[in-house]
Amino acid sequence: MTSGHPQQIRTGMLRVARLLCIGLICSLLGLILMGNAARAYNVYQDLFVMLSARPLGMGGAAAAVSDPSSVFTNPAALAGYRGLRLMHNHSARHFPGSTEGGQSEWDQLDGDSQALVIGLPVGTYAHGFTFSGEMGYDFRGHPQDGALGYPREQYWGTQSVDAFATSAALPLRGGIALRREFSRFTPAEDDDYGIAWLRLGEGQQTGIMARVWPGLDYGRSELKMDYDWTLLEADGSRNAYAEFTSRLKQQRSGWALHPTAWLCLASDEVQENYILENDKGQTLDKLPGLGVIHTGNAKRRRLLNGIELQIGNGLALRRGSFDGRPTLGMSLQLPFLRGNYAEVEDLLPEIVGSGQSFKDIHIYGFETDLF
Repeated sequence: MTSGHPQQIRTGMLRVARLLCIGLICSLLGLILMGNAARAYNVYQDLFVMLSARPLGMGGAAAAVSDPSSVFTNPAALAGYRGLRLMHNHSARHFPGSTEGGQSEWDQLDGDSQALVIGLPVGTYAHGFTFSGEMGYDFRGHPQDGALGYPREQYWGTQSVDAFATSAALPLRGGIALRREFSRFTPAEDDDYGIAWLRLGEGQQTGIMARVWPGLDYGRSELKMDYDWTLLEADGSRNAYAEFTSRLKQQRSGWALHPTAWLCLASDEVQENYILENDKGQTLDKLPGLGVIHTGNAKRRRLLNGIELQIGNGLALRRGSFDGRPTLGMSLQLPFLRGNYAEVEDLLPEIVGSGQSFKDIHIYGFETDLF
């Protein structure tokens, strides 16, 4: 054995140690960046408005399907309604209950969309809304050890929509809706980087729906929403940072094919573009830990499709794909009342921005003709 071997061994061990250190540092940086990305960018946070049982059961395809929930998706599809109809939806409990910390609920989600549709001599008026705080989620009562895999934060929101539709130029229908939203985000107490915020939104939606062939309908709508943001300090004081604005532009187009009276095939394409206010020294891109909001300008495209099968006069079965996530649903017709149910696989973590358990969304509701 020569005297140079120990030196070579030491040099080799140092190289291995340096490589291990570099690998460890890169892995830690990757985990940090992945964590920040998961919490700071979320593409589903504005979809609470879509949580209505019938369209969700069909994968969310609703541009050319007449339903009371059309007040949120395409107001033109309301034009065929007469009389007075009420729609109610509620998100079913998903997390197990607990009395930890004096709180008795571990609710999965609040996505309770309501609508009142009124047929008028010259068209159809509809009012869609969620009750105060029934658009969002509140996980502050979750176990402190994080056993359920979701941050102990709150996203609180409410909304109202007023829509009018007419079909004076058959087979073409047209509609317009005015929408108002208010939401508030409260980060988890143990989130050192979380930032609380308030958001006020106003905008309008226009839509058309046309019978292009017997049994084939086409629908298209365009939504423009302007948002005013206020970021808050940890103690809740206002104007912690410069206020700013953003805009959402959403275009929805789709088809509904009715080859028979008992079958409906529907498909939608949704294009969205978030635009952040220009010329701001401090933008969302530069602020970490903002929770369930978008950061900076973003474009995205979603594909929604589904099928509805009527079995006799009392039962309907639904199946679909909500942007690649399987959905299923059903409805049962009772005297003066139709009950609806839908579920979507693995959607909750996308809305919240993180989560490893209890991922499915469950919505049930009813529709009734008042007269």
